[in-house]
Amino acid sequence: MTLSPSPDWRATRQLLAVTLVFGLAICLRLSWNTHLIGHLGDTDDATRLVLVRDMLAGRGWYDQWLSRMGPPLGTFMHWSRLLDGALAGFESVLRLFLTPTTAELAMRFFWPLMWVFPAIGAALLAARGLGGRSSTLLTVALLADPILYRQFLPGRIDHHNIQITMTVIAFACALAAKDKIRWAAIGGVASAVGLAIGLEALLLHAVIGAGYGLALARDRKAAGAAAAYGLALAGAGAALFLIQTPPQRWSLSFCDALALNLTAALVVAGAGLALTAAAAAKSSAGLRVVMLLLVAGAAAGVYLALYPVCLHGPFAQLDPAVRPIWFDHILETQPLTYIFKIERGGALTAGFMSVMALAAAVYLLLRQRPALQTEHLMAVGCLVVATIIGFFAWRMQDYVFWIGTPVLGAALSWIAARRLRDLMVPSVVLATVFSPLAFGMATAWAIGLKQKAGHDTLAPARAACFGQRAYTALAVLPKGVVLSEEDLGAFVLAFTPHATIAAPYHRLASRILAAHNALNAPPVLAEARMRSMGVTYVVDCPPYPMSVDKGSFGDHLRAGQTPPWLQALSAPKATLKIYRVRPAA
Repeated sequence: MTLSPSPDWRATRQLLAVTLVFGLAICLRLSWNTHLIGHLGDTDDATRLVLVRDMLAGRGWYDQWLSRMGPPLGTFMHWSRLLDGALAGFESVLRLFLTPTTAELAMRFFWPLMWVFPAIGAALLAARGLGGRSSTLLTVALLADPILYRQFLPGRIDHHNIQITMTVIAFACALAAKDKIRWAAIGGVASAVGLAIGLEALLLHAVIGAGYGLALARDRKAAGAAAAYGLALAGAGAALFLIQTPPQRWSLSFCDALALNLTAALVVAGAGLALTAAAAAKSSAGLRVVMLLLVAGAAAGVYLALYPVCLHGPFAQLDPAVRPIWFDHILETQPLTYIFKIERGGALTAGFMSVMALAAAVYLLLRQRPALQTEHLMAVGCLVVATIIGFFAWRMQDYVFWIGTPVLGAALSWIAARRLRDLMVPSVVLATVFSPLAFGMATAWAIGLKQKAGHDTLAPARAACFGQRAYTALAVLPKGVVLSEEDLGAFVLAFTPHATIAAPYHRLASRILAAHNALNAPPVLAEARMRSMGVTYVVDCPPYPMSVDKGSFGDHLRAGQTPPWLQALSAPKATLKIYRVRPAA
């Protein structure tokens, strides 16, 4: 029997065909057993849907004020209006053919699946730029890992999938071997769009931009790509800032969004990179290095000069008192060591991905000795940064997977060419066996022989307390102000007409603290604190944890001890316990 060689899918048309076919297969898999009716996903998906509904109901483009969140003043959401508008526009098109309810359901179903295709295509482009003949085939085999698509599941209308996709596109564009100027311009726009949507991948975009600078410092022939990326980043970043930011806030700086400080930094960095590229023909390598260092220093200086507190990160202004009662318990910000306790298989797979991707990146560098390519150095830099921040924040593991997978696929393609003569079956077996998913599953199985596998104990509580059915009785009550555990606040907004004191967002820290102080107060003080906030209803979901001390008002409520100033409204076996604050005597 003669084994066939691996197909060469690196040509653009073939790569597009593979992306389409494999993307459709992934979408069908993600759509299997999907339950969207009555379930909105997590708190961010629910709040995003509230913003989209408000826009479709006539709220202005620049009006991001949620009056029902944190009354009486309400809250100005820092999220990107670009995403709200895109979702609302997509649903508006669907409403031409469907009822409003069905159109909303279809929007929530199809929106995240749409981003599967550009994400996969960008990953394959990155593998093509790094690998050999079988790089696309082997990367496809690695992209079958379901953990890659946890942010692309139907219903995920939050910002993570777009930010991931834009980062992978910018990463892939920086690795292009041909048409570098065109791809660099696309990459600059992708970086700007990703940062306009959210800042979680800011450091990765900084490394990608630094890659263009390093290439320019090493070779003046890289001037065209550097200028294209810099001008696209600066122009698109400034345009998107003006489009999504209310004019009255153009002069304001923040640490958690694309505001004046970051926009100015992007313009300085992009324009400075372009100017350095323009001078490359008549400047030495040393002079170009000095110019690029000055540009980087000026961009960082402008960013911090406009708002120095941002030196401490996007949550620099968060009240320290809120951290132990809320922020420190957010699952997506937990380190990998914590995730290992509750989701052992996923954590092990993530750990193997970090190690194997870094090893693959080092292998790609070593096989180039002594002439190291700048693009490969950039890839290593992105992986190192992603691995470090991914270890400390679970949500950032998505970037380790999406950047690491094409790097690993490329390295395996060169190994297959050298050791397996690029034969298809042995090469695919190599990618399947030496994959993070296989190592993670095998290790989890081996550990499971000696100790019980970790599992997320809060999953049933979230399913019960975040579903629409639990809020049916609350939704028909006269409009009022609800006090509850902060995570429930997003679903109070989405499923009922009521206002909520607290919701899980850092700009609402003062209200989170006020709600906690009311629930955690001694029973004799709780009433006064409730009335001072204008609370109409107290809502509790016993399956969901409440961070209160023993003997507090919240603890008494969980024990079934209802004070005389509260009237129980819910049925005895109802999931959501609803209490009305009686009128003051």
